[in-house]
This record gives sequence, C-alpha cells and structure tokens, in this order.
Amino acid sequence: MSSSRPSHPNLPPSLQILYQKQQEYAGLQALREASAEMVTRVEKLAEMSNIMADGGEAAGGVLRNWPHVFSILNLFAQQQSERSDTSMQEDEQEEQEPLPVLVRLPYGGETATSSTSTSNKDGTHQQDTTR
Repeated sequence: MSSSRPSHPNLPPSLQILYQKQQEYAGLQALREASAEMVTRVEKLAEMSNIMADGGEAAGGVLRNWPHVFSILNLFAQQQSERSDTSMQEDEQEEQEPLPVLVRLPYGGETATSSTSTSNKDGTHQQDTTR
C-alpha cells in the first residue's frame, strides 16, 4: 500500500518507507489483537453452545419420559375406576345382605366383668369388680 504522496515531505525516501512499514506493522498488530479477541469470544460462544446442547439433550430426555409417565397415570386412573366400580357393586350387595356382627367371647377365666386388684396397707388384697 504505497501512497503517491509522502506523509513527511522533508524525510528521505528510505525513512518514509520505514515509517510506512511501521504503520503497516502497527495495523497488523492491531489486527492480530482483534483476531485473538474474536477467537476468545468465539470459543466462549462454542462453550455456551455446548452447554445449551447438553441442556437440550436433558430436556429431550424429560420429554421422552412424559408418555411413560402418562401411561402410568392412566393405569392408576383405570385401577381407581375399577375400584370405584367394584365398591359400587359391593355397596349394592351390602345393602342386600346384612352386615356380619363381631362378638367378643370371654376365654380362659375372663368374665364379662373386669376386675382389678389393689393391696391395702396391711398386706391384704381387695378386689374391685365393675360392670
């Protein structure tokens, strides 16, 4: 990139060429610095893109599991509806048949009354029966 007019007219031509080359070198250094900065930015962008891709894979895994989750929920709902259907049928049967009655029977010396034993100060035992 030579110019037809010298930038410093009072310098000899060899010094003018040297000055131009120094300017070119300064521009080249600035270009290298800008390129290095751009490379670091692109590398950061690539790293962030990889992170986003990993996040996308994780989200895809979650989305792949939703049909399975819904099928499990559907099975649960079916079981609940079957239980409610059988409980309705059982309720109808229970209304028709009398409920069984549980009876407590005494065994092994127990009686229908409960008894407690307390000891007096003189060492004798007193038995209370309550009905």
